[in-house]
Amino acid sequence: MVAGDSSGALEQIRTHLAAFPRDAMVLALCVGVFGLFGFSGRADRERELADFLAPLAAHYGDDWWFLAVLAFAQVEVGDVDAARRNIDRALAGNPVNANGAHIRAHVDYEAGEDAAGLAWLKGWHTGYAKTGSMHCHLAWHLALWNLDRGDRDAAWRIYAADVHPGGAWGPPLNVATDAASFLLRAELAGEPRPEQYWRDLAAWASAAYPAPGIAFVDVHVALALAMAGSEAALAERIAGARGPAADLAVILAQAFRDFANARWGAAVDALEPACAVHARIGGSRAQRDLLDYTLLAAARRAGRPARRSLDRPRRASRAEPPAA
Repeated sequence: MVAGDSSGALEQIRTHLAAFPRDAMVLALCVGVFGLFGFSGRADRERELADFLAPLAAHYGDDWWFLAVLAFAQVEVGDVDAARRNIDRALAGNPVNANGAHIRAHVDYEAGEDAAGLAWLKGWHTGYAKTGSMHCHLAWHLALWNLDRGDRDAAWRIYAADVHPGGAWGPPLNVATDAASFLLRAELAGEPRPEQYWRDLAAWASAAYPAPGIAFVDVHVALALAMAGSEAALAERIAGARGPAADLAVILAQAFRDFANARWGAAVDALEPACAVHARIGGSRAQRDLLDYTLLAAARRAGRPARRSLDRPRRASRAEPPAA
């Protein structure tokens, strides 16, 4: 894994876990949306992970850690009811587990339980130290729910204090991706483009990730550069793209450049086929909603229908992004 051979690492892990299924330190390399499956670059990696974890459940019983990661895998393939049962069991076993709280937020989001999810997470997050590694990302969830529910002032307060570089506390991967995601979602919701926030983020993200290599991060850094108008830096990132999903990262970077410059038709042409396989870049379904909503907004502004189907249950009451 350290040498960069993720496929080889996965094969060795499969063999090892067949003999030692409760070796959680090895299993942990595979789970979540940022693990070896998540960053494999394969379009079917969500189903692969869920199928990989299912037979291990018998070996872990009521272990709260395993129940949480299993719930995350289940919600990412649309099995919301099973995910709800398992995350409730996980949090009963360890109520202060920040990853468990995070996965509970994803279950509520996919179930369309926005009001309940916001209320629960707000209460849980109040007692969570800002120095906790999940603080920034949980704040992102809170900011998005406030934005979606129309409390723009609260959303911006949370963003400035806990998501934007300089205020956020958490891994650079979360700061880079969550900040870019919130800023674009806010614009899609009708907020004016905050030029200084985009410039701050573009400079910070370029320094935190000076070279491409993680498609999920690269797409969000490209978004920040595009919205900040940093054309030369964006061109360099596109030219240097690498990794198992580099081809898709390049297409999405170009789409964001078109979107930032109001070339709506070109953005639609790039986003439509890319969104059909955007699981390849990694990240959760909730995070990748940004791409689908951007496609819908670009299509509406171009005066043309988007052929991308948004048929997930959570979207039954939100088939389009908020009107821009």
